[in-house]
Amino acid sequence: MGECSLGTVSSVYTAHALSQFDYLPIKQARDILSGKLLSITPRQLALRYGEDAYLFVFQFGSVVFFNVPEAVVREELDKLRAKIDSPLPLTSTETYVIHTGSQTNHVDFEYVELKKATLEHIRLVAYSVGQSAALETFEMRAEKMLSDTYSLLSNLAATGRLPIYTKRLLKTIGTITATRQNIISNLAVLDAPDEIWESKELEKLHRELQQNFDIDTRFRSLDRKLTLLQDNIEILVDLATSRKTNFLETLIVLLIVLEIALALFGLNR
Repeated sequence: MGECSLGTVSSVYTAHALSQFDYLPIKQARDILSGKLLSITPRQLALRYGEDAYLFVFQFGSVVFFNVPEAVVREELDKLRAKIDSPLPLTSTETYVIHTGSQTNHVDFEYVELKKATLEHIRLVAYSVGQSAALETFEMRAEKMLSDTYSLLSNLAATGRLPIYTKRLLKTIGTITATRQNIISNLAVLDAPDEIWESKELEKLHRELQQNFDIDTRFRSLDRKLTLLQDNIEILVDLATSRKTNFLETLIVLLIVLEIALALFGLNR
């Protein structure tokens, strides 16, 4: 078991998750943050900030503060924003309450009751809360991209032509495609944490937390939006390519006509 002083003490704590980055390199985050190292893997980092205060950093872009003073939260976030590339323009947060020292483990909409609170229990809670925050960020980004492509397609339906120059259109398509690929690569957010293989109790707690935050349902909804977005992108790419091809074909025809005219003009002379 990991180091954790909560044990079976009856107390109430708060886990606060923030999804503010595309990707968090774990080793780099360890060098930036000041907490005492409890555990580190390629996908997550656990740090301690005094008695009953922890920070969990997840590779998919979420950080989860457990019972950490607000001043420390701001200080550590400022460090990450200053050192980690590409903070997101669209961010999300998630707060969840943890009651310790209950008779049984019980997951509810706004809180979870735990019989005991080892580091593994707290990390499982942090993992699901962090996943929920990350998924909300992905959902907002997908909605924005769908809105952008819908505007282009609506304009196309109304006017019968693409509303912007091909270069700018291709840049827009490239940005959307890159963002979509980034979201897909980050969907390892749904991978099960290693802790659940340690005991049936932890596996049950993880499953109930996942159900409480609708992780699987929200992922399927996000996947459908990404599929629709891909279809929209393919339509725009085909149209942009077709317009460029038509322009080149027209230009070739004009050059041929010009060449014939010059040849006839030369013969007439």
